Amino acid sequence: MHAIIRQGNGKYYISSVFGYYSDVKSEDDYQRYLERIHTPYYVVFNEEKTKLIKWFYMQPDTKYLIKQILIIDSDESGWIINEQDGTGGVEFLPRELADKIISEEIVPNDIMQQCLKIEESYAYEEYREIKTKKDIEDFDLATGNFHDACIEEQKILDGGELYLRFTGIWGCQVEIWFWDDLEYCSESRDPECCDPYWSCSTLIMKNGYVYFVDDMIEVEQITDEYCWFKARHMKYHVIPD
Repeated sequence: MHAIIRQGNGKYYISSVFGYYSDVKSEDDYQRYLERIHTPYYVVFNEEKTKLIKWFYMQPDTKYLIKQILIIDSDESGWIINEQDGTGGVEFLPRELADKIISEEIVPNDIMQQCLKIEESYAYEEYREIKTKKDIEDFDLATGNFHDACIEEQKILDGGELYLRFTGIWGCQVEIWFWDDLEYCSESRDPECCDPYWSCSTLIMKNGYVYFVDDMIEVEQITDEYCWFKARHMKYHVIPD
């Protein structure tokens, strides 16, 4: 697993993710709801790749929900997962050891070498074309299924590609390009007459086409009542806020 670590004001770096944990302990339903939002954290590298740190999913000490991490690679190979709550981490770094290392700010050499091996095996693809099921999974994770997204910019480029820029997504903007046998209808999200904000999205590959629509529906259900895009190819670019 790998992620964009947001540092604010557009500053960020890429890190491997070595664990994901949360502390939902309250018996009160509302407090448990708050703990599910505010206690999840990831075990990642610092920017210099010299130590491991705890990085909260949501920025702490603020009343706003500010997403601090964008998962760009969902691969959990070599992880041990708790099936009850979905938390877990790499096999060689259980939570108790990870928390101890983070607290003491000293990474044993054998642990560091294993972490660096994972880090060095990954090459971040900033502009990524949708080609596989995993590409879709990574796209959905990074973008939060386009919750609160709206189309800020839409145009046909000189080469015939459709270019879109979305804002409102938690933690980032997203650029998307569609090309080859392009079809689309975005009138239902025209801000001059309609609600421009998406609540969710679906990205599907079927019969050689990529479909992207502003609801959780099947290809056969897509009509011009939705905002939808269809093409042979789709590429995207995540721009951290």
